[in-house]
Amino acid sequence: MQLRKKDYLWSYVGVFLSLVANIILTPFIMYFLDDDSFGLWSVFQSLAAITTLFDFGFATTFSRNINYCWNGAVKLERTRATYSNSDEPNFLLMKKAISACKTVFLVISLLALTTMLLIGTPYITHISRGTTIEGSVPVISWMIYTVAIFLNIYFGYYGSFLRGVGDISDANIATVIAKLVQIIVTVVFLWLGFGLIGTSVAYLSYGTLYQQIARKRFYSYKGIGKGLKSVKVKIPFTEIKEMFMIVWHNAWREGVVSLSNYLANQACTVICSLYMPLSQTGAYSLAVQLGMAVSQISATMYTANQPVLQSAYIRNEKDSMRKTMSLIIFTYVSLNMLGLVAVVLIGLPVLKLIKPDLALGAGLMIAIGIYQFMLKFRNCYTSYFSCTNRIPYVKAFLISSVGCVALALIFLGGFKWGVWGLVVAQILSQGIYNVWAWAKKAHIEMKLSFSETLILGLSETKKMLSGFLNKGGHINDK
Repeated sequence: MQLRKKDYLWSYVGVFLSLVANIILTPFIMYFLDDDSFGLWSVFQSLAAITTLFDFGFATTFSRNINYCWNGAVKLERTRATYSNSDEPNFLLMKKAISACKTVFLVISLLALTTMLLIGTPYITHISRGTTIEGSVPVISWMIYTVAIFLNIYFGYYGSFLRGVGDISDANIATVIAKLVQIIVTVVFLWLGFGLIGTSVAYLSYGTLYQQIARKRFYSYKGIGKGLKSVKVKIPFTEIKEMFMIVWHNAWREGVVSLSNYLANQACTVICSLYMPLSQTGAYSLAVQLGMAVSQISATMYTANQPVLQSAYIRNEKDSMRKTMSLIIFTYVSLNMLGLVAVVLIGLPVLKLIKPDLALGAGLMIAIGIYQFMLKFRNCYTSYFSCTNRIPYVKAFLISSVGCVALALIFLGGFKWGVWGLVVAQILSQGIYNVWAWAKKAHIEMKLSFSETLILGLSETKKMLSGFLNKGGHINDK
């Protein structure tokens, strides 16, 4: 599997537009919503991250197995996979995987909907009491947001499938189209005075449009739809159950990792809303969004090259894995440093021109940016193991995330350190082990030091950039 020029280009366009969308939307939302409404919107976004918990790692695990099927895997296994020398996709195996995936996501999307209505609604009602937000607006907005969450889970695997088969450009085209629609709908509805309800409707439009475009693109990509239709065998429930058990072995581990990521990051916004006013919660959440945006665009190579790593593994191409990992690490570290500097020197002054009383200083922004860097840096290395169908980092992630929440409650509730208590808790929880341990293990297994990784990464980056000047669809041979 090779990535084409347009895959890299659309990856950056997709991530850049997501970043620009936040840059464009945040001032509008801050301008049209009062401090309490903006803080509540931040809580909505944090609660939406719970969707990763209901997914429970199934989307990632199914996507990885779809990649193996696409690369001709003979058999799917609970750990690792059977190496393949075939150039033809295994559509029978793929059809079994997709059938199992649809069944699983129908169940978990209904479970998510029920939970968000029964638990999320009372919580939103509780924290919005005594605020300036009018009457039923919080609940109505939350109901619309909940429907969006349900649809995102129910159809959420198609975007992962596109990346699994290496169709990176179409996955990002879907993101670009859906983001543009969200920007337009948000601005129009805010200008018309729909407030928090308007932002929720815009979020609904983004998720629904993205999933439907991804679904259509997946079945039309390189004859996948026709290939699956050519398999006339009806998949019995016993085989769907068997496929579920194969995927479940790593899916629950991915689920625990997702829970850990939520506790280590988004849960702190919810904790913040319990101890501090919504206006301060909004400022903290804004810093987290900016830090995540920098990490996200810096990790574009990481996101785009997941199917390349998986393909190299199933074909036992170790040198390709070394080159790809080096490209991922070098570009991530370099772009993250530049991005954080840009946010502090340019982004914050612009935001303070829009909202002079914004309680977000450069020191806090840098600290949160460092933490977001640590999370993605750690993930760059753990992806090396997950692409080989191994999830050895579950226990370490869970311990660090539970420790993060415990420390946050102690520093915020007991010591009264305010927002800095959250940041210190986060950095300590990851810095003790995860941020360096998995990097070390991956380097030992790849037989490649960190300095060698940076040197090789620089070489691969130069090769990739020069490839854009050459004719042809591919950047370079992996």
